[in-house]
Amino acid sequence: MEYTIKIHTAIRSDDYDDTIEVSYPCAYSCDNGVHRLKYTDEEAGFTVVKILPDGRIEIRRRHSFTIILQDGFPHSVDCETPYGSIPMQFTLRSASHSLSEEGGMLEYTAQVHIDGQPQTNTVTMLLIPEERNDQTQ
Repeated sequence: MEYTIKIHTAIRSDDYDDTIEVSYPCAYSCDNGVHRLKYTDEEAGFTVVKILPDGRIEIRRRHSFTIILQDGFPHSVDCETPYGSIPMQFTLRSASHSLSEEGGMLEYTAQVHIDGQPQTNTVTMLLIPEERNDQTQ
């Protein structure tokens, strides 16, 4: 089955407040309790989001970095950009999902430090099966 992933990201910091909304064709699978979302982000390229049975979320961006979101444990990466490497640190604050072959949602909030500057990101990913996609737009 084919899907669309609609991603809504709310970014908040002391001096910055923004939202981003994007949609992409997406592949979904679930094997041995591991949910996978695969899509191509126009900025980051091919992206795989895995929700593991222990609650961790892994976000792998090909040719860029892998983020591991785990409740209470900071994860640091260096993000390569055209402007150089930017250090980033992610700590999961909350996560929930209701993903299945019928669609569903992944929602998480993470504390993010980008080059030392703190912000809070709340991400909602809505998985919509193609046969329902015409009815929801």
